[in-house]
Amino acid sequence: MKILEYGYYDVASNDNEIKENIITAISLSANVISVLPSYVRMAKNILKNTETTLSTIIDYPFGISSIDARRMETEHALKNGAKIIELIAPNHALCNKKYDRFRKDINEQKDLCDRHDAELRYVIDYRTYTEYMLYKITTMVAAHQVDTIYPSNNYMLDNIVDNLIASMLITKKIPHMNVIVNGNAWSDRHVELIMKNPKIYGYKTNNIYTLEKLVYNTNVQPIDN
Repeated sequence: MKILEYGYYDVASNDNEIKENIITAISLSANVISVLPSYVRMAKNILKNTETTLSTIIDYPFGISSIDARRMETEHALKNGAKIIELIAPNHALCNKKYDRFRKDINEQKDLCDRHDAELRYVIDYRTYTEYMLYKITTMVAAHQVDTIYPSNNYMLDNIVDNLIASMLITKKIPHMNVIVNGNAWSDRHVELIMKNPKIYGYKTNNIYTLEKLVYNTNVQPIDN
């Protein structure tokens, strides 16, 4: 596994709770820490002088905002210091097969990220789309030089086995795509499933205790940011 990430998206948390979790994730050598857009500025200050990359998730959790609203949210996050943009695939456009709107979304978001020296990634929830659509969306994203995706929005409970299967199927179909597994891992058995799979590029958790289990069970080496 090349990369280990932590995402903190608890909408009911306060500033102190967010700071505490970010600091803990830094101490556990998370390569990337992702927060909601409203906490990017705070997280940037905490991550200062660390090797951890700051990420944020846009249009979370369902990807139903307009393209213009998504673009504005991304631009604001980039100006506040985000270096990775995790963009929820636009559900309305894709479910209605409005692929031109999706391509416009990718082009505008990619241009924004390139101008701010940031990386664009897409979140394509395997539970929302058919297998055919999952591959089609991933192929369209890859065609626009987006190299990394997440197979789930991780908003509700997500079975780690199903997430792994979806991730491996995408990797098999589109080998050059980096898929970061992000299903929930609660038990030692779940952690073992992740650690013993040599095909996993990276794993992202929103649970600090899972992050501890992963770190204490392996020597995950940070990648260059």
